[in-house]
Amino acid sequence: MRYRKAARIVLPLLVFAAVSLFFLSEFRKNWASIESFHVAFVPSLAALAFAALSLTSLLTTYGWFLTLNALSGRRIGFPESIAAVNTSNLTKYVPGKVWSYALQMYWLTDAGYSKSLVLYVNLINVYVSLMTSLLLGAACMVLLPSGYPLSATGAAFAALLVCDVLFVRYHSTLARALISYVNRVLKRDIGYFEPSAGLLLHLHLNYFVAAFCFGAGAYLLCLGIGLDVTRTGLLPVMAAMTISDVLGFLAVIVPGGLGVREGAMYVILRGASSATLSLVLPIAARIATMLVDMSLGLTGIILLRRLRHAGERGERAGGNGR
Repeated sequence: MRYRKAARIVLPLLVFAAVSLFFLSEFRKNWASIESFHVAFVPSLAALAFAALSLTSLLTTYGWFLTLNALSGRRIGFPESIAAVNTSNLTKYVPGKVWSYALQMYWLTDAGYSKSLVLYVNLINVYVSLMTSLLLGAACMVLLPSGYPLSATGAAFAALLVCDVLFVRYHSTLARALISYVNRVLKRDIGYFEPSAGLLLHLHLNYFVAAFCFGAGAYLLCLGIGLDVTRTGLLPVMAAMTISDVLGFLAVIVPGGLGVREGAMYVILRGASSATLSLVLPIAARIATMLVDMSLGLTGIILLRRLRHAGERGERAGGNGR
């Protein structure tokens, strides 16, 4: 147990150190081109980038809100959803990916929602979010005029699309089998909830829009800080932003995918853009997304406090009425 705790601390640090050394090395190799780059801050475009990235998070919250209401048969308000999702989302900067789910279970159990339901809602949304981001990123790479072989990117896109279609078509069978296996191995009693095909399609549309906003936000960020990116640069930027975000999420041991996401962005951009863009954008995107997370997290905390105070006033009013 002691070694596991040590590994949870040491492994993320090693990953971060390795990526940091790699970036330092690349900065030195490409210093001549980077030195010529001067930040030309354009407030209006930077504000649009921040708005697009914020909209991505709000659409993610909407997907969670939509799924919870559809599967529970109850009604949770969107402000409560912002409070639950965006406040717990701050824990992604802690090693491990389970803390946000644990917080949601803690808050929502008191409101009458089962832990199984909260877990299932998050798993459905995580899957659809990751798959749509990969599909959009792969589609952008297919459309790139140069940089990556069409045979590889086309095959990757086709494989992802087939997997997603099979998931929507046979979701019930796959989910029941997986839950049964987990319950048997871990000796748990996780329940199954049946999402309709309409809900799954609605979630896909929602997360496609969210992924597009995420990629567009990165492109606007490039323009907002003075990076020389033409309209044709939209595709590699969107591909790098969406695919790297998925890889960063899947790096469970690394808080917030720190280092993993930046490394993936560099690799994707380096094959289709300039050295300056591939080195500067990952850092700028990390700063921008952290600011969005903190601002929405703070908003969630404020909403959470107001909702609690409103509930306490309602209880006192009810007590006085009796």
